[in-house]
Amino acid sequence: MKSLQFSVPADTNKSIRIQEDIMPNFYPYFHRHTETQIMWILKGHGTLAIEQNLFAFEPGDIFYLGANQSHVFKGDFAENEKQKVHAISIFFDPNKKISAFFDLPEFEELKNFIEHSKIGFQVASKLKSSVGESMAALQKTQGVEQIIDFIKILNHLMQNRHLHIPLSSEKNLPNHISDNDQRIIDAQSYIKKNFTQHKLTLDTIAKEACMTPQAFCRSFKKHTRITYIQYLNELRVQRACRLLTSSSRYSISSVAFNSGFNSLTNFNRVFKSIMKYSPKEYLKHYKEATFDHE
Repeated sequence: MKSLQFSVPADTNKSIRIQEDIMPNFYPYFHRHTETQIMWILKGHGTLAIEQNLFAFEPGDIFYLGANQSHVFKGDFAENEKQKVHAISIFFDPNKKISAFFDLPEFEELKNFIEHSKIGFQVASKLKSSVGESMAALQKTQGVEQIIDFIKILNHLMQNRHLHIPLSSEKNLPNHISDNDQRIIDAQSYIKKNFTQHKLTLDTIAKEACMTPQAFCRSFKKHTRITYIQYLNELRVQRACRLLTSSSRYSISSVAFNSGFNSLTNFNRVFKSIMKYSPKEYLKHYKEATFDHE
């Protein structure tokens, strides 16, 4: 079966992405992504189809999915059962931002473990509770502490690698990327390079992808689970956060303009919808959290 090249939403400020999903059902397409994924299922049950293999899953199960392993989680609900899934995932690419860690001599064993885990595995039953608790705690940490705790999770999985259940007998990488997949990948690269431009319109991006605006919007959301506007706004707000915290010489209005927003009102609205604070409130909380009281 042909799999869709999925793009994990961008987070330019972090080496790993922690994502919590609470929704009626799992992502419905047989797909793959360049990031390795560790997925903890808190609610929902059904069948995991990965490569050519099938595995039943239930609440509490944890799966380590290798980069570009084609897979889909299919919920299996009784007719009168309320459909609800809840999962926490860690996405990371050992060959990108976090690669410097794995190149250290002390991390050679861990690097080999990740390399040999490309076929994926289901975490051993006796480890589910401890790994799940660590993943939940990881959501509440930031910065260096978060990376250290993440490495501890990987190390815990490595130390118990003989207990895990392999998900595939061999690594079957996709033979090619379809034209449609490649168009979305190229469009994302174009957006990342140009998101601070005020005149970056949907028509411009769709034309860059050689698609109509309507077709581009449908395909983009199918590949990323978020809309083009959500993707663009997240990149702009991430940049705004960096500007706000990097120097006091930037006013709120200049931060908005230099992040791609052409309206201070729109900037404040979008910023608060993503960060849960207004720009001023965010900066206040940031300074309180990082101020040296000693």
